[in-house]
Amino acid sequence: MKMTRDRKIRWFVPLMLFLSVMIDSALPAIFPKAFLDPAQTIVSHLTLFCIITFAFYFKDAHIVLYGFIFGLLTDSYNTLLLGLYATLYFFVALIVVRIKKFFPRKAFVHYMFFIVAISFVDFLVFVFYKELNMIHVVLTEFLVQHLTPTLIFNTVLSFALYFPTKWILSWLGYEDYIIF
Repeated sequence: MKMTRDRKIRWFVPLMLFLSVMIDSALPAIFPKAFLDPAQTIVSHLTLFCIITFAFYFKDAHIVLYGFIFGLLTDSYNTLLLGLYATLYFFVALIVVRIKKFFPRKAFVHYMFFIVAISFVDFLVFVFYKELNMIHVVLTEFLVQHLTPTLIFNTVLSFALYFPTKWILSWLGYEDYIIF
């Protein structure tokens, strides 16, 4: 029995998102501490990368629901509050699904969406925790000690994932994944 493109997407997207949530938790722990100042932190956003990839390249509207579900899984696995990442991943997927028709489907645009989404998600998480008095960090500290290392780490990660992403998208039936 030959597997159709829709069947591949139907089972592969949730599997990939599940694995990305698990890997997200481990990546910062294995990152060499020599590259970071002791006060700096990084957050891996591999799940967000996968959500944006699937929302940007495929017509399947289920990615918005998957964004919410795997955001809940991220919340339950990594954070103190249930629903924060679920809501943010839902809105990021929804925004990408709605605006992707105005942009060429190129890897460079995909990476720009990813960088903007990381900035958006991390800033809103910062504001949310700041408003609940769960953190006592000023904006400049957040930008220097958290957002900058996170953006650098995830940019390098996204470039390292170029060829695996190209192979996965090709296997799922999307052929035009090029940098420019």
